[in-house]
Amino acid sequence: MLVDILGAVVDVLVAVARAEERKERDAFAEGRVVVFDGCVAGARPYCRPTAEFLHASATALAISPLRGTNARARYLPSDLVLVEVRKRREGDPETIEKRWTVFECRDGEDVVLIGCASGDARHVRRALRFDGD
Repeated sequence: MLVDILGAVVDVLVAVARAEERKERDAFAEGRVVVFDGCVAGARPYCRPTAEFLHASATALAISPLRGTNARARYLPSDLVLVEVRKRREGDPETIEKRWTVFECRDGEDVVLIGCASGDARHVRRALRFDGD
């Protein structure tokens, strides 16, 4: 009986996770902004020294200290050059969490690191129009 109850709970949790993912995907496709935990490290002026929130849409990626509004958001250049998508390395800034995906990019000669959870990496790819999406 306990196994049946646990199985039902797992089924519900999976259904909720899929519904949330579908909601995010639909919002993104409709041009709305999807907000998630992340950080940008490296070159100024758009990087921030703390982990904050990334605001992604089909046309732009911004970083902000606030989840609910992009009034204080700093937009990243849309012409960043993707060098590598990888896991966090030991020498990366501490604002990039250990299990996050890192987009190592170049803005001219400057290195820009964008970190976020692996599940949110698809939003970064789409917002910055990186190939492979």
